[in-house]
Amino acid sequence: MGGTQRIASFAEHLPKYGWQPHILTVKDIVYHAYDETPLTRLASVSITRTESLDPNRLLARFLGPTASKGNVQSGRLHFIKKIALRCINFFIVPDNKVLWTLKASKPAKLLLESKQFDCILSSGPPHSSHLFAMKLARKYRLPWVADFRDGWASGDFQPNSTWLHRKIDAYLQQKVIQSASHVITVSSGLEEAIKKFENKKVTTITNGYDATLFQTPYEDTALFQILHVGSVGNFVQVDNFLQSAQLFKKEKGNNAFRIRFIGADLTGKLAEKISAAGLSAVVEHAGYLSHAAVTAALQKADLLVYIVSGNPSTGFIPGKTFEYLASGRPILAIAQKIEGVQLLLQGRVTQQVNPEDVESIHKALRSFYDAYHKKQPMKLDLNFIQGFERKKLVEKLAAVLDAVVR
Repeated sequence: MGGTQRIASFAEHLPKYGWQPHILTVKDIVYHAYDETPLTRLASVSITRTESLDPNRLLARFLGPTASKGNVQSGRLHFIKKIALRCINFFIVPDNKVLWTLKASKPAKLLLESKQFDCILSSGPPHSSHLFAMKLARKYRLPWVADFRDGWASGDFQPNSTWLHRKIDAYLQQKVIQSASHVITVSSGLEEAIKKFENKKVTTITNGYDATLFQTPYEDTALFQILHVGSVGNFVQVDNFLQSAQLFKKEKGNNAFRIRFIGADLTGKLAEKISAAGLSAVVEHAGYLSHAAVTAALQKADLLVYIVSGNPSTGFIPGKTFEYLASGRPILAIAQKIEGVQLLLQGRVTQQVNPEDVESIHKALRSFYDAYHKKQPMKLDLNFIQGFERKKLVEKLAAVLDAVVR
Protein backbone atom coordinates (compact mmCIF):
# COMPACT_ATOMS: atom_id res chain seq x y z
CA MET A 1 0.00 0.00 0.00
CA GLY A 2 1.13 3.63 0.41
CA GLY A 3 3.92 2.93 2.86
CA THR A 4 5.33 0.21 0.62
CA GLN A 5 5.47 2.57 -2.36
CA ARG A 6 7.33 5.18 -0.28
CA ILE A 7 10.03 2.83 1.00
CA ALA A 8 10.37 1.04 -2.35
CA SER A 9 11.00 4.39 -4.06
CA PHE A 10 13.60 5.30 -1.41
CA ALA A 11 15.41 2.01 -2.02
CA GLU A 12 15.16 2.30 -5.80
CA HIS A 13 16.51 5.84 -6.16
CA LEU A 14 18.98 6.24 -3.26
CA PRO A 15 21.87 4.59 -5.22
CA LYS A 16 21.71 7.51 -7.66
CA TYR A 17 22.78 9.75 -4.77
CA GLY A 18 25.57 7.59 -3.41
CA TRP A 19 23.59 5.47 -0.94
CA GLN A 20 23.22 1.70 -1.20
CA PRO A 21 20.24 0.45 0.84
CA HIS A 22 19.79 -2.92 2.50
CA ILE A 23 16.23 -3.71 3.58
CA LEU A 24 15.45 -5.72 6.72
CA THR A 25 11.81 -6.79 6.84
CA VAL A 26 9.42 -9.66 7.49
CA LYS A 27 8.55 -12.71 5.41
CA ASP A 28 5.08 -13.01 3.83
CA ILE A 29 2.19 -12.14 6.11
CA VAL A 30 -1.59 -12.58 5.95
CA TYR A 31 -3.02 -9.27 4.78
CA HIS A 32 -5.97 -7.96 2.79
CA ALA A 33 -3.77 -6.59 -0.02
CA TYR A 34 -0.76 -8.02 -1.82
CA ASP A 35 1.25 -6.59 -4.74
CA GLU A 36 4.59 -8.00 -5.86
CA THR A 37 5.17 -5.51 -8.71
CA PRO A 38 7.38 -3.10 -6.70
CA LEU A 39 9.91 -5.93 -6.30
CA THR A 40 10.68 -5.80 -10.02
CA ARG A 41 12.10 -2.31 -9.47
CA LEU A 42 14.31 -3.48 -6.61
CA ALA A 43 16.27 -6.24 -8.34
CA SER A 44 19.60 -4.69 -7.35
CA VAL A 45 18.61 -4.03 -3.72
CA SER A 46 19.55 -6.50 -0.98
CA ILE A 47 16.54 -7.63 1.07
CA THR A 48 16.72 -9.76 4.22
CA ARG A 49 13.40 -11.31 5.27
CA THR A 50 12.91 -12.81 8.71
CA GLU A 51 10.37 -14.77 10.69
CA SER A 52 8.08 -12.96 13.14
CA LEU A 53 5.81 -13.83 16.03
CA ASP A 54 3.22 -11.24 15.08
CA PRO A 55 -0.20 -12.76 14.26
CA ASN A 56 -0.15 -11.83 10.55
CA ARG A 57 3.09 -13.75 10.07
CA LEU A 58 2.03 -16.73 12.18
CA LEU A 59 -1.18 -17.10 10.15
CA ALA A 60 0.79 -17.00 6.90
CA ARG A 61 3.24 -19.57 8.19
CA PHE A 62 0.66 -22.10 9.33
CA LEU A 63 -2.07 -21.54 6.74
CA GLY A 64 0.17 -21.52 3.66
CA PRO A 65 0.77 -19.19 0.70
CA THR A 66 -2.89 -18.87 -0.33
CA ALA A 67 -3.77 -17.12 2.93
CA SER A 68 -0.88 -14.67 2.53
CA LYS A 69 -2.03 -13.50 -0.91
CA GLY A 70 -4.92 -11.44 0.36
CA ASN A 71 -7.62 -14.12 0.69
CA VAL A 72 -8.66 -13.05 4.19
CA GLN A 73 -11.52 -10.69 3.53
CA SER A 74 -14.37 -13.02 4.40
CA GLY A 75 -15.24 -16.23 6.16
CA ARG A 76 -13.91 -17.94 9.23
CA LEU A 77 -10.26 -16.99 8.70
CA HIS A 78 -11.07 -13.28 8.54
CA PHE A 79 -13.17 -13.52 11.73
CA ILE A 80 -10.43 -15.38 13.63
CA LYS A 81 -7.81 -12.89 12.49
CA LYS A 82 -9.95 -9.90 13.48
CA ILE A 83 -10.65 -11.21 16.99
CA ALA A 84 -7.04 -12.29 17.54
CA LEU A 85 -5.68 -8.90 16.49
CA ARG A 86 -8.13 -7.04 18.72
CA CYS A 87 -7.10 -9.06 21.77
CA ILE A 88 -3.37 -8.93 21.07
CA ASN A 89 -3.36 -5.21 20.27
CA PHE A 90 -4.89 -4.44 23.65
CA PHE A 91 -1.97 -6.00 25.51
CA ILE A 92 0.94 -5.05 23.23
CA VAL A 93 2.22 -1.49 22.87
CA PRO A 94 2.83 0.21 20.51
CA ASP A 95 1.70 -2.52 18.05
CA ASN A 96 1.85 -6.26 17.50
CA LYS A 97 4.79 -5.85 15.08
CA VAL A 98 7.03 -5.43 18.11
CA LEU A 99 6.96 -9.25 18.13
CA TRP A 100 8.95 -9.10 14.87
CA THR A 101 12.00 -7.82 16.72
CA LEU A 102 12.29 -11.11 18.62
CA LYS A 103 13.05 -12.85 15.33
CA ALA A 104 14.78 -9.92 13.56
CA SER A 105 17.41 -9.21 16.21
CA LYS A 106 19.81 -11.97 15.17
CA PRO A 107 19.65 -11.22 11.40
CA ALA A 108 20.15 -7.52 12.20
CA LYS A 109 23.20 -8.37 14.32
CA LEU A 110 24.70 -10.50 11.52
CA LEU A 111 24.16 -7.71 8.99
CA LEU A 112 25.60 -4.93 11.13
CA GLU A 113 28.64 -7.01 12.06
CA SER A 114 29.36 -8.29 8.54
CA LYS A 115 29.05 -5.03 6.58
CA GLN A 116 30.05 -1.43 7.12
CA PHE A 117 26.81 0.50 7.42
CA ASP A 118 26.80 4.28 7.74
CA CYS A 119 23.23 4.95 8.87
CA ILE A 120 19.97 3.29 9.93
CA LEU A 121 16.58 4.36 8.55
CA SER A 122 13.37 3.16 10.22
CA SER A 123 9.88 3.80 8.91
CA GLY A 124 6.60 3.59 10.80
CA PRO A 125 3.92 2.60 11.28
CA PRO A 126 4.47 0.04 12.58
CA HIS A 127 6.05 2.40 15.14
CA SER A 128 7.74 -0.50 16.90
CA SER A 129 10.25 -0.42 14.02
CA HIS A 130 11.53 2.87 15.50
CA LEU A 131 12.08 1.23 18.89
CA PHE A 132 14.06 -1.56 17.20
CA ALA A 133 16.13 0.96 15.22
CA MET A 134 16.81 2.98 18.38
CA LYS A 135 18.19 -0.12 20.08
CA LEU A 136 20.42 -0.97 17.09
CA ALA A 137 21.65 2.60 16.67
CA ARG A 138 22.72 2.77 20.31
CA LYS A 139 24.44 -0.62 20.29
CA TYR A 140 26.37 -0.03 17.06
CA ARG A 141 26.79 3.74 17.49
CA LEU A 142 25.28 4.63 14.14
CA PRO A 143 23.34 7.71 13.03
CA TRP A 144 19.64 6.97 12.75
CA VAL A 145 16.81 8.64 10.81
CA ALA A 146 13.22 7.96 11.89
CA ASP A 147 10.58 8.25 9.15
CA PHE A 148 7.07 9.01 10.47
CA ARG A 149 4.55 8.13 7.72
CA ASP A 150 1.67 8.68 10.17
CA GLY A 151 1.25 10.07 13.65
CA TRP A 152 2.03 7.89 16.65
CA ALA A 153 0.71 9.29 19.94
CA SER A 154 -2.93 10.18 19.16
CA GLY A 155 -2.21 9.45 15.49
CA ASP A 156 -4.97 8.90 12.94
CA PHE A 157 -4.23 5.18 12.61
CA GLN A 158 -2.73 4.32 16.00
CA PRO A 159 -5.11 2.26 18.20
CA ASN A 160 -5.38 3.93 21.62
CA SER A 161 -7.70 1.73 23.69
CA THR A 162 -7.28 3.54 27.03
CA TRP A 163 -5.63 6.56 28.61
CA LEU A 164 -2.79 4.26 29.66
CA HIS A 165 -2.15 3.22 26.04
CA ARG A 166 -2.08 6.89 25.03
CA LYS A 167 0.31 7.75 27.85
CA ILE A 168 2.72 4.93 26.96
CA ASP A 169 2.57 5.85 23.25
CA ALA A 170 3.38 9.47 24.06
CA TYR A 171 6.33 8.43 26.23
CA LEU A 172 7.73 6.06 23.60
CA GLN A 173 7.27 8.58 20.80
CA GLN A 174 9.10 11.29 22.74
CA LYS A 175 11.93 8.87 23.50
CA VAL A 176 12.28 8.00 19.79
CA ILE A 177 12.19 11.63 18.65
CA GLN A 178 14.78 12.67 21.23
CA SER A 179 17.09 9.76 20.40
CA ALA A 180 16.96 9.90 16.58
CA SER A 181 19.66 11.81 14.73
CA HIS A 182 16.94 13.25 12.49
CA VAL A 183 13.19 12.85 11.97
CA ILE A 184 11.39 12.98 8.63
CA THR A 185 7.62 13.22 8.19
CA VAL A 186 5.11 13.13 5.32
CA SER A 187 3.30 16.41 6.01
CA SER A 188 3.90 19.83 7.52
CA GLY A 189 1.03 19.18 9.95
CA LEU A 190 2.72 16.03 11.23
CA GLU A 191 6.02 17.92 11.43
CA GLU A 192 4.43 20.52 13.71
CA ALA A 193 2.88 17.80 15.88
CA ILE A 194 6.27 16.12 16.32
CA LYS A 195 7.97 19.40 17.17
CA LYS A 196 5.63 19.71 20.16
CA PHE A 197 7.40 16.70 21.66
CA GLU A 198 10.89 17.89 20.75
CA ASN A 199 11.72 21.08 18.89
CA LYS A 200 14.65 19.64 16.98
CA LYS A 201 15.49 19.35 13.29
CA VAL A 202 12.58 17.75 11.47
CA THR A 203 12.24 17.56 7.68
CA THR A 204 9.04 16.99 5.73
CA ILE A 205 9.48 14.66 2.76
CA THR A 206 6.01 13.99 1.40
CA ASN A 207 4.88 10.93 -0.47
CA GLY A 208 4.95 11.34 -4.23
CA TYR A 209 4.54 9.72 -7.63
CA ASP A 210 6.71 7.89 -10.14
CA ALA A 211 6.75 9.82 -13.43
CA THR A 212 7.46 6.67 -15.46
CA LEU A 213 4.03 5.33 -14.46
CA PHE A 214 2.21 8.43 -15.70
CA GLN A 215 2.63 8.21 -19.45
CA THR A 216 -0.72 6.64 -20.33
CA PRO A 217 -2.64 8.93 -22.73
CA TYR A 218 -6.17 9.95 -21.83
CA GLU A 219 -8.84 8.65 -24.22
CA ASP A 220 -12.33 10.12 -24.37
CA THR A 221 -15.15 7.56 -24.20
CA ALA A 222 -18.91 7.75 -24.66
CA LEU A 223 -19.48 7.33 -20.91
CA PHE A 224 -18.49 9.75 -18.15
CA GLN A 225 -16.04 7.62 -16.14
CA ILE A 226 -15.86 8.38 -12.39
CA LEU A 227 -13.13 6.69 -10.35
CA HIS A 228 -12.33 6.39 -6.65
CA VAL A 229 -8.97 4.84 -5.70
CA GLY A 230 -8.13 3.76 -2.16
CA SER A 231 -9.41 1.59 0.66
CA VAL A 232 -12.96 2.12 1.90
CA GLY A 233 -12.90 2.35 5.70
CA ASN A 234 -13.00 4.70 8.68
CA PHE A 235 -11.72 7.75 6.81
CA VAL A 236 -13.42 6.88 3.52
CA GLN A 237 -17.15 6.59 4.19
CA VAL A 238 -19.03 6.39 0.90
CA ASP A 239 -22.67 6.69 2.02
CA ASN A 240 -23.17 10.36 1.10
CA PHE A 241 -21.33 9.97 -2.18
CA LEU A 242 -23.58 7.05 -3.13
CA GLN A 243 -26.66 9.10 -2.21
CA SER A 244 -25.48 11.89 -4.51
CA ALA A 245 -24.75 9.34 -7.24
CA GLN A 246 -28.31 8.08 -6.82
CA LEU A 247 -29.59 11.62 -7.48
CA PHE A 248 -27.22 11.94 -10.43
CA LYS A 249 -28.51 8.66 -11.87
CA LYS A 250 -32.15 9.80 -11.62
CA GLU A 251 -31.15 12.93 -13.52
CA LYS A 252 -28.89 11.41 -16.20
CA GLY A 253 -29.98 7.78 -16.46
CA ASN A 254 -27.99 4.52 -16.58
CA ASN A 255 -26.27 5.21 -19.90
CA ALA A 256 -24.56 8.50 -19.06
CA PHE A 257 -21.88 7.50 -16.56
CA ARG A 258 -20.05 4.74 -14.70
CA ILE A 259 -18.48 4.74 -11.22
CA ARG A 260 -15.59 2.47 -10.31
CA PHE A 261 -14.04 1.79 -6.91
CA ILE A 262 -10.49 0.42 -6.84
CA GLY A 263 -9.12 -0.68 -3.48
CA ALA A 264 -9.88 -2.92 -0.53
CA ASP A 265 -13.29 -2.69 1.15
CA LEU A 266 -12.28 -2.80 4.82
CA THR A 267 -15.92 -2.51 5.92
CA GLY A 268 -17.18 -5.53 3.99
CA LYS A 269 -20.36 -3.55 3.24
CA LEU A 270 -19.60 -1.68 0.01
CA ALA A 271 -21.41 -4.09 -2.32
CA GLU A 272 -24.45 -4.04 -0.01
CA LYS A 273 -24.52 -0.24 0.01
CA ILE A 274 -24.19 -0.03 -3.77
CA SER A 275 -27.13 -2.40 -4.16
CA ALA A 276 -29.27 -0.61 -1.55
CA ALA A 277 -28.74 2.68 -3.40
CA GLY A 278 -29.96 1.08 -6.63
CA LEU A 279 -26.62 1.67 -8.31
CA SER A 280 -25.55 -1.87 -9.23
CA ALA A 281 -26.00 -1.12 -12.94
CA VAL A 282 -23.58 1.83 -12.90
CA VAL A 283 -21.13 1.11 -10.04
CA GLU A 284 -18.31 -1.47 -10.01
CA HIS A 285 -16.01 -2.45 -7.16
CA ALA A 286 -12.80 -3.75 -8.74
CA GLY A 287 -11.12 -4.60 -5.43
CA TYR A 288 -7.38 -4.32 -4.83
CA LEU A 289 -5.27 -4.04 -8.01
CA SER A 290 -1.54 -3.77 -8.67
CA HIS A 291 0.02 -0.33 -8.42
CA ALA A 292 0.70 -0.20 -12.18
CA ALA A 293 -2.93 -1.04 -12.97
CA VAL A 294 -4.14 1.67 -10.60
CA THR A 295 -1.95 4.43 -12.06
CA ALA A 296 -3.11 3.49 -15.58
CA ALA A 297 -6.75 3.71 -14.46
CA LEU A 298 -6.19 7.11 -12.86
CA GLN A 299 -5.04 8.57 -16.18
CA LYS A 300 -8.04 7.25 -18.11
CA ALA A 301 -10.79 8.53 -15.80
CA ASP A 302 -12.92 11.58 -16.58
CA LEU A 303 -13.32 12.43 -12.89
CA LEU A 304 -11.42 11.27 -9.81
CA VAL A 305 -13.28 11.23 -6.50
CA TYR A 306 -11.24 11.93 -3.36
CA ILE A 307 -13.21 11.07 -0.21
CA VAL A 308 -11.94 11.84 3.29
CA SER A 309 -14.53 11.60 6.06
CA GLY A 310 -14.49 11.04 9.80
CA ASN A 311 -12.25 13.36 11.80
CA PRO A 312 -8.66 13.01 10.61
CA SER A 313 -6.01 15.47 11.75
CA THR A 314 -5.63 18.66 9.69
CA GLY A 315 -2.16 17.48 8.60
CA PHE A 316 -3.53 14.29 7.02
CA ILE A 317 -2.39 13.66 3.42
CA PRO A 318 -3.62 10.36 1.91
CA GLY A 319 -0.78 8.75 -0.04
CA LYS A 320 -2.86 8.72 -3.23
CA THR A 321 -2.98 12.54 -3.26
CA PHE A 322 0.17 12.87 -5.33
CA GLU A 323 -0.82 10.26 -7.89
CA TYR A 324 -4.19 11.96 -8.22
CA LEU A 325 -2.27 15.17 -8.97
CA ALA A 326 0.11 13.46 -11.40
CA SER A 327 -2.79 11.99 -13.40
CA GLY A 328 -3.77 15.46 -14.61
CA ARG A 329 -7.45 14.52 -14.40
CA PRO A 330 -10.22 16.58 -12.71
CA ILE A 331 -10.72 15.80 -9.02
CA LEU A 332 -13.79 16.14 -6.79
CA ALA A 333 -12.61 16.38 -3.19
CA ILE A 334 -15.41 15.29 -0.86
CA ALA A 335 -13.54 16.28 2.27
CA GLN A 336 -12.76 18.94 4.84
CA LYS A 337 -9.78 21.16 4.07
CA ILE A 338 -7.09 18.81 5.38
CA GLU A 339 -3.54 19.27 4.14
CA GLY A 340 -4.11 16.79 1.30
CA VAL A 341 -7.02 18.85 -0.05
CA GLN A 342 -4.95 22.03 0.17
CA LEU A 343 -2.33 20.40 -2.06
CA LEU A 344 -5.00 19.46 -4.60
CA LEU A 345 -6.26 23.03 -4.60
CA GLN A 346 -2.74 24.33 -5.18
CA GLY A 347 -2.43 22.02 -8.16
CA ARG A 348 -5.60 23.62 -9.59
CA VAL A 349 -7.29 20.34 -10.43
CA THR A 350 -10.00 20.10 -7.81
CA GLN A 351 -13.29 21.29 -6.43
CA GLN A 352 -13.92 20.79 -2.72
CA VAL A 353 -17.29 20.03 -1.14
CA ASN A 354 -18.43 19.22 2.39
CA PRO A 355 -18.53 15.40 2.82
CA GLU A 356 -21.78 15.73 4.80
CA ASP A 357 -23.62 17.76 2.12
CA VAL A 358 -25.26 15.34 -0.33
CA GLU A 359 -26.78 18.07 -2.49
CA SER A 360 -23.42 19.87 -2.88
CA ILE A 361 -21.80 16.61 -3.95
CA HIS A 362 -24.61 16.11 -6.48
CA LYS A 363 -24.18 19.64 -7.88
CA ALA A 364 -20.42 19.11 -8.16
CA LEU A 365 -20.95 15.85 -10.10
CA ARG A 366 -23.26 17.73 -12.45
CA SER A 367 -20.75 20.58 -13.01
CA PHE A 368 -17.91 18.15 -13.78
CA TYR A 369 -20.22 16.25 -16.13
CA ASP A 370 -21.11 19.46 -17.98
CA ALA A 371 -17.45 20.48 -18.22
CA TYR A 372 -16.63 17.03 -19.62
CA HIS A 373 -19.15 17.45 -22.43
CA LYS A 374 -17.99 21.00 -23.15
CA LYS A 375 -14.36 19.74 -23.45
CA GLN A 376 -13.16 22.52 -21.17
CA PRO A 377 -9.35 22.47 -20.89
CA MET A 378 -7.70 22.20 -17.46
CA LYS A 379 -5.19 24.73 -16.16
CA LEU A 380 -2.76 22.67 -14.13
CA ASP A 381 0.10 24.06 -12.04
CA LEU A 382 2.67 21.70 -13.54
CA ASN A 383 5.65 23.18 -11.68
CA PHE A 384 3.90 22.56 -8.37
CA ILE A 385 2.84 19.01 -9.30
CA GLN A 386 6.27 18.00 -10.63
CA GLY A 387 7.82 18.90 -7.28
CA PHE A 388 6.38 15.64 -5.89
CA GLU A 389 8.14 13.33 -8.36
CA ARG A 390 9.79 10.50 -6.41
CA LYS A 391 13.34 11.16 -7.63
CA LYS A 392 13.24 14.74 -6.37
CA LEU A 393 11.93 13.61 -3.00
CA VAL A 394 14.63 10.93 -2.65
CA GLU A 395 17.28 13.55 -3.43
CA LYS A 396 15.98 15.42 -0.39
CA LEU A 397 16.25 12.24 1.70
CA ALA A 398 19.83 11.66 0.52
CA ALA A 399 20.71 15.17 1.68
CA VAL A 400 19.35 14.34 5.16
CA LEU A 401 21.37 11.11 5.28
CA ASP A 402 24.51 12.95 4.15
CA ALA A 403 24.02 15.53 6.88
CA VAL A 404 23.52 13.07 9.75
CA VAL A 405 26.59 11.06 8.71
CA ARG A 406 28.72 14.21 8.55
